[in-house]
Amino acid sequence: MLLGAIGLLRQGRPADLPRLVRFGSVAGLFGHALPMTAVFWLSSQAGAGFASLSLTLPPVFTLLVTVLLGLERLALRRAVAVGLGLSGALLMLAGRGGSFEATPALLAMALAIPASIGAANVYRSRRMPPGASGEWMSSSTLLASSSMLALAGLALDNIAPPLAAPALAWLALQAGVLTIGYLFYFALQRRAEPVTFSFIGYVMMLPGVTIGTFAFGERLPWTVWPAAALVFAALLLLQWPARAPMPVAVRRDQGTPV
Repeated sequence: MLLGAIGLLRQGRPADLPRLVRFGSVAGLFGHALPMTAVFWLSSQAGAGFASLSLTLPPVFTLLVTVLLGLERLALRRAVAVGLGLSGALLMLAGRGGSFEATPALLAMALAIPASIGAANVYRSRRMPPGASGEWMSSSTLLASSSMLALAGLALDNIAPPLAAPALAWLALQAGVLTIGYLFYFALQRRAEPVTFSFIGYVMMLPGVTIGTFAFGERLPWTVWPAAALVFAALLLLQWPARAPMPVAVRRDQGTPV
């Protein structure tokens, strides 16, 4: 609601409301509601460590979707960059410890989560409503996602809103942070192609671990520094300009390539 109010004040009513609603519904379903619900379920079944592994794979699936749809050709440089980022994320998780056992059903769910997020990354990049502000796109996405989650909670009779003052205060703080975060989220989505944008999860993992260390007294794993180096190297490699092909020399006397 806050994002929608900001969008109304800054831009006025969206020009193409049906298209914005359609964009928010698809992005909210596949980019947030379905994968986050699956992550919570996977955490309850196999532990948070195993669920975290699924969140290291969106760049892999984003690259795969762009290649399968013909949006780009598979380049070694980009595949290596995704591999470096994935290695950094896995190294970070390994440093935090944890063990798990997975059944085929849990493995399938762990792969379905990044597949959904990767597809949503590509969809948002290709189907942004022209002229719509980040506030309106954020508002439509979050409103659609929260509505879907609320309906699912009602169907499962699993909604118990906290009424205590401390819980409501934390919810208000989270809402404020989420509002600011989604403004940056869609600003980055406008400027970065899908694979580069999908690295947002790797970048967020590093400050998340750092905040957990200083705010909650968690032990900072030694792997955080090599993991950060790998993610940084992957981002540099993604942004490194592709080498232009060597020009073909032409013989002046015959006008033919040599």
